[in-house]
Amino acid sequence: MSSSYPLLPPSGPAARALSAPGPLRRRTGPVPTGHRRTVALSAVVGLALAGALGGNVAAAQAASASPSTPGGVTTAFVADAGSNSVSVVDVATGALKATVADVGYGPQGVAAAPDGGHVYVPNIGSNNVAVIDTETDTLAADVAVGASPTAAVVSPDGSRVYVANQGTDTVSVIDTTSDAVVGTVTVGAGPDALAVSPDGSRVFVADSGGGGALSVIDTATDAVTGTLPLGGVPVAVAPTPDGSRLYVAEQGAASLSVVDTGAAVVVDTVAVPAAPYALALSPDGSRLYLADGPANSVAVLDTASGTTTTIPVGGDPQGIAVTPDGSRVLVTDLGAASVSTIDAGDDQVVGATPVGADPAGVAVALTVPAPVVTGVSPASGPPGGGTAVTVAGSHLSGATGIDFGPGKPAASFSCGDQSCTAVSPPGAVGTVDVRVTTPGGTSATSQADQFAYTAADVGVTLAATPRPALLGGSIVYTVTVTDHGPSALTSGTVSALLPTPMAGSSGDCAVSGRGVSCSVGPLAVGASATRQFTVPVGLLTLGLPYTVTVGRSASSPVDLNPANDSASRSCTVITSLLINCS
Repeated sequence: MSSSYPLLPPSGPAARALSAPGPLRRRTGPVPTGHRRTVALSAVVGLALAGALGGNVAAAQAASASPSTPGGVTTAFVADAGSNSVSVVDVATGALKATVADVGYGPQGVAAAPDGGHVYVPNIGSNNVAVIDTETDTLAADVAVGASPTAAVVSPDGSRVYVANQGTDTVSVIDTTSDAVVGTVTVGAGPDALAVSPDGSRVFVADSGGGGALSVIDTATDAVTGTLPLGGVPVAVAPTPDGSRLYVAEQGAASLSVVDTGAAVVVDTVAVPAAPYALALSPDGSRLYLADGPANSVAVLDTASGTTTTIPVGGDPQGIAVTPDGSRVLVTDLGAASVSTIDAGDDQVVGATPVGADPAGVAVALTVPAPVVTGVSPASGPPGGGTAVTVAGSHLSGATGIDFGPGKPAASFSCGDQSCTAVSPPGAVGTVDVRVTTPGGTSATSQADQFAYTAADVGVTLAATPRPALLGGSIVYTVTVTDHGPSALTSGTVSALLPTPMAGSSGDCAVSGRGVSCSVGPLAVGASATRQFTVPVGLLTLGLPYTVTVGRSASSPVDLNPANDSASRSCTVITSLLINCS
C-alpha cells in the first residue's frame, strides 16, 4: 500500500539502516492519461497468456478449503506505517491486544500465514520483511529483500511468501521454514500489489510503472509466464475463490477490470462509487469490499448483480480484510489512526479501534492460543507405562500430540478444551514434563505439568527372637522393610501365613487367624521401618522346626526387583525354656 506522507526518522533500538527511498505515495494523485481500456485484449495476447493465467478450478476450490481450527481467535494485524509498528486487534471485542514495535521503517502491508501462526510485514523504508510470531506477538525473524517492498502474500500451503519490491522491479520469494529468500523474480516496472491464486500455482503482480500491467508468476518455476497490459495503473488485485476471475483496481479509476483467468482477457468493467485503494473478497466470493480512500468509505459490490452499497468509515481508508468466516470486515483509517470494524450482516460499522500512526495494510487471521497445562493427575506412574493421566489446562482442544518427555508420545489421548486423557508410554525412572501440542504451539514447561516415573525397591528382612519362659514362652518376629529406591516408597504391605498350629498377636500388624499383614510407608529412599508380631510356643509340638516366611504383598510405586522381597526364619521349641531360631 502506498501513501503520500513522508517517511519518518527511524526510532527505537531496532531501527534499521535505510537505503533512502523516495517518499511514500498515497493513491490520490491524478490518473495517468491515455492508458485505460475497457475492451477485451487481442487474440494474440489471449493466446500467449491462456496457459499462464489458466488453472484447474476444481483444484483451486479444493486448495482454498481449509479445515477449521479449534479454539481459534480472530485477530487483525495492522501495519502502522507512521509508528514503525504492528497493532494486534481482537476482532471479536475490538480490543487492542498488543503492539509489536520496531518492525522496520514504514511498514506497508501485512500477510498472514494460512495457519495463523505468523504474519509477514514488508517495510518500504528498511527493505526488509518482519516476521511476527502470533503466539507471542513478537518478532521472530527479519528478512532482507529488494528495495522498497510494499506488499506480500503467502502461498495457500504456507510454504512461501512473495514480496513486491517496488524499487527493484522484482518479487522476492521467502521460504517460511528458513525465513530466507530463496528466489528473486524480475517483473514489470514498479510492482506495488500482488495476489496468489487459490490453488497456489500463480502469483499476480500489479506493475504500477511503465503504463501499468499485470505480471503472472508460475510458482513452480518462479518465472514470469505472461504479462497482461492494462488500461491504467493497477493498485490492487483480488482473485475469486475458484480462481476463474481476477478483479483489478486501477489508480484513480472509479471502476474495476474483471479478468477471465482461463481466456486471459478482460471480460468486464464494473463501475464503482469511487477509486479504491484496496480490495477484499468475502470467502464465498459473493461480495467484494473496496477501501475507497478519497471517499472516506467502503464500497460493497454484489459480484452477481454488479450493484454496490456504500458504508462511511474513518478518514482515508487504505487497507481492507475480511474475517475467515465472512462475518466482519476490517478497514484501516489512515486519517483517523484507527481500524473500523464492519458487520457484514447489515453493513454497519460496529466499532473503531485506535491503533498506531498512519495505519496502512491489514490482515486477518484465525490465531490459536498456545496450550497451557495446569496439572496432571495422577502425577506418577510405573516405568512400564499404561497409566491413565488426566491433563488439565486450557486451549487443549485440537491437540495433535501429547509427550511424556522428549520423544515419548502418549500411547493414546483424547482432548477437550480444558482437559485431556492420556495413557503414559514406557519411560525411564525420573520426572518428565507432560507437554500438549496443538495448532497453536506446544505448552510451556512448568512444575504443574510434571509426571514422575517411579519405582521403589522394597527390601524385606526378618529376625526371630526367642522369649523363653516356664509358662508363656514365645517367639518375637521383627520385620524390617527398607526402601532401596530410586524413588520414595509411598506405601507397602508385608504379609505372612503362619504354619499350623501357630497363631500370632501384634500391636503393629493386622492378625487374622494364621494371617499376619504389616503396613509401612511412606519411606524416603534409604529409610527403614520395623514391625513386630509374637507367636506363643505353648501350642507348638516340641522338637519340630517351624518356618515363618514374610514377603512384600503390595507396594507403591512399583517394585522392579523381586529378589529381596521376602525373608524366612526357622525356630525349634525344645522346651518352653529352650527355643532355637536360625
